Amino acid sequence: MSKRLAGAAIVALVAMVLAGIVGYQPAAETQTNTGPGSGSDLARALLRAVIERGNEVSFKATQTIILWYPTGSSACITNVIHKAPNLTRTDYLPSATATSGYRVVISDGESTWHYEPSLGVVFHMPGTAPDRARRQKPGTGPGTVSAAGGTALALVEANYDISLVSTESLAGRRAHVIKLKPRHPGSPSRRIWVDTEFPFILRTEKYRPNGFMSSLSFYNHIEFSPEIDDSVFKLQVPPGVAIVTLPGGEDLVTLEELQKKAGFAVPVPEFVPAGYILEGGTLTRRGDVEVAHVRFTDGLNTISFFVAPPTPRADRRPGPPGIADQFDMVSLGRQVALDGARGRLADYQDAKLLRWQASGYEFTLIGEVDESLLLQMAESVDAPESRIPAKDPFGGSVIKFFYEFFWTGR
Repeated sequence: MSKRLAGAAIVALVAMVLAGIVGYQPAAETQTNTGPGSGSDLARALLRAVIERGNEVSFKATQTIILWYPTGSSACITNVIHKAPNLTRTDYLPSATATSGYRVVISDGESTWHYEPSLGVVFHMPGTAPDRARRQKPGTGPGTVSAAGGTALALVEANYDISLVSTESLAGRRAHVIKLKPRHPGSPSRRIWVDTEFPFILRTEKYRPNGFMSSLSFYNHIEFSPEIDDSVFKLQVPPGVAIVTLPGGEDLVTLEELQKKAGFAVPVPEFVPAGYILEGGTLTRRGDVEVAHVRFTDGLNTISFFVAPPTPRADRRPGPPGIADQFDMVSLGRQVALDGARGRLADYQDAKLLRWQASGYEFTLIGEVDESLLLQMAESVDAPESRIPAKDPFGGSVIKFFYEFFWTGR
């Protein structure tokens, strides 16, 4: 990949994954109902229906998505077609407010195909289809190592106050407005509009821990239960367009299993923000370099922790170059002081990205929580001793991460 292609790929993919999941997010303030716990039973029932049966709803729709971040904002309009349970096509339409031109993203139930006409490239990500990922409920998969597990809804109920705000009209339909307010400081909040007939989210407002809105998505028009031919979900790759296969997704395993598979020590933070549990981890390979990815969740949000072991450059066998070989992510953000080390902290759309090196290892934390919590997590990592300088394989895993981060367990 050229530097231009790598940089463009990251920007495009991050924008795409954010846009792809904003239709599945809850949050924020303003309450119409009165009394503590008003409508909470109905709100929880609606949320459970969305989590358990949301993918069962086939539809065609036009959606508007607006994102706000520290350096500015962006917006886009998409045409979305979903055929239950696991076929989805999203066409991103060019507009004056869009950050890029036309692109199409197709989930065939097992893989994601992302066509960027402006780059002349199709990105293929095996095992990263959102519908496949959402079948893994936080706290119930093989990676669960905490008795605080249970269903996704159980974790959300433990960590968020769920309340019914009002009932409103939206896109020609009636919707219940649900607010999810975090019980622990430092987590984002959300508000969702759930259709009164189908377990489907019509609008989402997402708020940062400081209370500022970070994203808004809503359906301008939607048609439920339409006739949809499967051919819509087959990407026709034009002649001369390159297909680039990126790291695929794997099922989560326990930390003990991850250690055995990795063949190197995988330290984890001793401090974890209140409400979060260790969900499990995966191992990603780029060429001959393996990176451990450990994931924490509070049922609604995710914190990902990457561990790259020391790898002498001279020992590297030939393999596909990582994006970091072309695109130096460590230069992003500002320098921060950690306990015995220095790192870089950057805003990455809705998330914060913290990266540092210690004892030859390279560590990266990415999450939507307040940056102070990520710093505490970083300072609690006890890096194993090593004299070998670290290679920089994280960039090669960043695209796979963003698919997992924004799609799994929503």
